[in-house]
Amino acid sequence: MEETNLEIQKKEDLRSCLGTLIESKKLPTHIKTIEDAFTVAQMGKELGFATMQAFHYIIPIQGKLSLSAKAVGALLRKGGVRFITVEDGVYVYKNNTTSSSTPDEKPVDRRTTIKFYRDGLEESCSFTWKDAELQGLTTKDNWKRMPKEMLYARCLAKGANRIGADLLLGLYTAEEMADTFLKEEQVKRGEDGTITEVIDIPYQESK
Repeated sequence: MEETNLEIQKKEDLRSCLGTLIESKKLPTHIKTIEDAFTVAQMGKELGFATMQAFHYIIPIQGKLSLSAKAVGALLRKGGVRFITVEDGVYVYKNNTTSSSTPDEKPVDRRTTIKFYRDGLEESCSFTWKDAELQGLTTKDNWKRMPKEMLYARCLAKGANRIGADLLLGLYTAEEMADTFLKEEQVKRGEDGTITEVIDIPYQESK
C-alpha cells in the first residue's frame, strides 16, 4: 500500500523535529543521529512511552536497544504487575539466615529479593552477590561502589523477564547490556545507580 501525502508529510515533520532536537543538544548523548532518534521513538511508541520519555528510557548499546531500570518498572506497572522488595541487599549468614549467631560472625553472601504479582500469579526472585561473582560482575567499579543498587537492578530484570517478558518486547535492561559490553567510564548513572546515559559507544559486529 502506497503512503498517502499526509503520512509522508508526517514523517518529514518528525524527521525535522528530531533533527532540531539533536542539534539543540537537549537529548541524551546516546542519541547521535536522526536515525537513532527515530528508532528509539518508534520503539517507545510500541512500548507505550511518549517520545521524549522514550529518549531517556530506551538506551542503545552496541547497536541494540535496551531499557533503563526505570523503564522496566514503568512497563511492569502499566502491565498490571505489582512488585514488592522483600530483601534489599541484606547480608546472609550460614544456614541461609539474615542475622548472625555470634557478634564476630561474617556474612557468606548478600541478597536482594523481590516478589512480583500478576493476574493471580506470584513470582519470587532473588539475586545474590554469589550470582554476580559467577557472572564476573563483582570486580567492576559500579558493583564495588553501589552493591545494593546493582543487586536490585539485576533482581528486577530477572523477575521482570519471568513474569512480564511480553511487556518488555524482548529487550534486555541497560544494566545487563552495560555489564557485558561497556566500561564504567562510558556510563552515566543517576543517584540511585541506574543508567541514564551511555557515552561514545562504537558499534562492533560480533564475530
